[in-house]
Amino acid sequence: ALAPGFTAELNNVPVTAHDMSTLGDGQWLNDEVINFYMQLIIDRSQKTPVLPRVHAFNTFFYSTLSEKGYARVRRWTRRIKLFENDLVVVPVHLGVHWCCAIIDFRSKQITYYDAMLGDNSKCLHLLMDYLKEESRDKCNQEFDDSGWTMTCDKKIPRQRNGYDCGVFAVVFAEYAARDAPFRFSQDHCVLFRRKIAYEIATKTLISGIS
Repeated sequence: ALAPGFTAELNNVPVTAHDMSTLGDGQWLNDEVINFYMQLIIDRSQKTPVLPRVHAFNTFFYSTLSEKGYARVRRWTRRIKLFENDLVVVPVHLGVHWCCAIIDFRSKQITYYDAMLGDNSKCLHLLMDYLKEESRDKCNQEFDDSGWTMTCDKKIPRQRNGYDCGVFAVVFAEYAARDAPFRFSQDHCVLFRRKIAYEIATKTLISGIS
């Protein structure tokens, strides 16, 4: 995957050897690696009926929604029936830090995962407002938010350096997409980087960390 000329593509999302180099130890993952990984999560969901039905947005969704409003992301789901999914994964980039939000239609919950244990009520409320706008636009009805909760989960594995945030974000997404408990730690990140590289190179997700 690091060889000159390496490229891979899934659902029109490409990744190159340069992108894969961000999976090296001590590097920050870039958008291309995370976006490709989101496609792997979607692909696995579609091919594995026993797993939750998952849609994952790309890394530009949250920043576009946050900075420019619903109108600029309205067409992003023109071929997707968002409310027919069990889970929606939203990568969140905060300039120099990656986080992840999960919308769970089954439990009526929006959960924000920040490996630095930060709070982001803005993200939670923005995503709830997005669901309301999306329901009006695509379903021609008001979104029923009764019973919904919004949480910044603090009982999660914690990042203890300045560069593994992207790894934590995609691993949170991958585990959540198969309803797996977050039984990993900072110590696993070196292995996770190699696992993610292997999964991208083979276009196949493997469960677990061994």
